Amino acid sequence: RQFLTSPGQTYFIAVFIASFAASTGLEASEMGSLYLAGALGSASLLPVLGHWIDRIDLRLYAGLVCVGLALACFWAAAVTGPLGLFFAFLLLRLFGQGLMTHVEITSLARYFGARRGLALSIASMGVAFATAVLPSLAVFMIDLVGWRASYLGVGVFMILVAMPILLNLVAGRPEFTQPPALQDNVRPPRALDGLKIVASTRYFWLALPMLLFLSFVLTALVFHIQAIGVAKGWSRELVASSFGAFAIGHVTGLLLASHVVDRWTARVMMVLMNVPMFAGIVVLGLLSSAYSAFFFMMLIGVSLGLSQPTVGAVWVEVYGTRRLGTIRSFAVVMMVVSSAAGPAVLGHGLDLAMSIGEMCASVLAYGLAATILAYLSSRIDVSAYI
Repeated sequence: RQFLTSPGQTYFIAVFIASFAASTGLEASEMGSLYLAGALGSASLLPVLGHWIDRIDLRLYAGLVCVGLALACFWAAAVTGPLGLFFAFLLLRLFGQGLMTHVEITSLARYFGARRGLALSIASMGVAFATAVLPSLAVFMIDLVGWRASYLGVGVFMILVAMPILLNLVAGRPEFTQPPALQDNVRPPRALDGLKIVASTRYFWLALPMLLFLSFVLTALVFHIQAIGVAKGWSRELVASSFGAFAIGHVTGLLLASHVVDRWTARVMMVLMNVPMFAGIVVLGLLSSAYSAFFFMMLIGVSLGLSQPTVGAVWVEVYGTRRLGTIRSFAVVMMVVSSAAGPAVLGHGLDLAMSIGEMCASVLAYGLAATILAYLSSRIDVSAYI
């Protein structure tokens, strides 16, 4: 399922950015702002749709998400202007990056206990594989049949191949697909419940800056990777192939996180997960050789790999399982907003001719401050939250 989030992930959309820009006549900052608007729209809808995973059968929920993502791909294939592109970004982010990921992480975190970190790490390898394969495949398909036919083909694949396979995999597993049982006189989770719970706890506000850092920086850099490549003198083919190094780093991070999360807890891992990305940002800011592109992508991939099981497990460690989907959907809203803001901020920086080094220095300052707050959050006793 993590592989199937790709049509709505930034690393996949980024390959089509030049085609979207040519079709709509938008510049880098305008594309970033439009992406921000679409992602914010997606974030506003995520709690409304996300809390239903705690209330209905997982098979029905997953099937509806697959259909929604296919329709988003069809819409993207038909984009001709800025308004249409806004809705394309909104739908792709909502059903791909948002709800498809929500289904996978919530169901696994809810079902697995002692080996939760390992389960989330294994599942997240689908993204690593997709990152290694799909950018180059998308470039090939765009050159072969055009960008519209490429996105159209992805939508057809979702309906005819992906959805039947997914539903067959969980058939006859009611212990996995049924929502958590409610105690007598306890009402089903509502969309606002997650907000009320997380907003009233000190842990959430101390951990939030670190959660936002990775989504903000990673999305911004990947979204504008072609523009960064131009500034660094990297070819389009080099940039596409560097995603292979990103995937290697991603898998490495997942393998490390699977053991650390289960042994030392996700709250401890929160403090450390962005250290490789700090090193990658230093490489990006100081070096411009072709090798530096692969080194940079590998390091940020390691942080992504470390973060996925960590962020997936931390909510159930802190808040328990009964309202996990509801709570996580509101936490993800914050991360989606941060992710959406990244391309817009970096796009304005590129349009203002800021150097890559200046932008990297600013990002590092924020990251170090977020790490200090994450350390403070790891010292809080969260037993009363569950």
